[in-house]
Amino acid sequence: MRATNDYDARQIFVEDVGYKLYKGFLKDRPSLVKKYNSEWSFLRRNPYTDIAIGSQMSVHKNVLKVIGCCLETELPIIVYEFAGSKILCTCISATNDEPLPRKCRLKIAIGIASAVAYLHTAFSRPVIHRDIICSNILLDQNNVPKLIDFGLCISIPEGQTHVIDDLTVGRTLNLAPEYKDRGYLTEKVDVYQFGLLLIELSSGQDIVSLCCEHNISLGIEIHIDAVHNRIRNEGIDQFQDFKTLIRKCTSFEEEDRPTMIEVAKELRRIDQSFTSPS
Repeated sequence: MRATNDYDARQIFVEDVGYKLYKGFLKDRPSLVKKYNSEWSFLRRNPYTDIAIGSQMSVHKNVLKVIGCCLETELPIIVYEFAGSKILCTCISATNDEPLPRKCRLKIAIGIASAVAYLHTAFSRPVIHRDIICSNILLDQNNVPKLIDFGLCISIPEGQTHVIDDLTVGRTLNLAPEYKDRGYLTEKVDVYQFGLLLIELSSGQDIVSLCCEHNISLGIEIHIDAVHNRIRNEGIDQFQDFKTLIRKCTSFEEEDRPTMIEVAKELRRIDQSFTSPS
């Protein structure tokens, strides 16, 4: 494909389970091109779902805009607007020489919370994302976050409050307990993953790696304590509210977790009370 110089490996921007995202050009304008590989059906990531949901979600400012697709190839190809060349997981890494300011990280959290809340409420039936992770979030030149993938989305059937589905292959360490144990899915599965994302945003550390060394509950507590100490040293008074929100989002019982609308509202309240210059 000419847009990506025939999928030149040097043009790969993101490489995730089941797909690669390439930098390219379309009619002399920069774009991003997603190419699925043959593993997608085994991994439950559905490019047709990605196209359908992603296209409808493109109206939201915190979603990467779909501008076209090709269904004539063996596997669908999706073309997106070019909105920058930064991936969140790289920008928040503790090893990054230029870490994102604390205030910027909070704005990123608000943007993603808004997008996920929209996903849960904007369709005729709630849609669950199931893959809210740092590598699925792009930052534009102003550090505005963009969700870039909807291939694992699943909707709750009419007349039901939940859906039962098999585990998502390759993502078992960051799944909500009820999903991991019983395949039980509600919107609160996304809330749980978002709570883990908040920890990573604050600490700059990969929670999945830590949870490989500890059980998930202990891993979460270790991360929260690390974030507590780091932010306390910066003299930020709002951390207790942030810490409480993380604990609510990652509650073991799904009914104890807030909705994404409530999460977004609380993050905005914390942001408005934020006094740190960073």
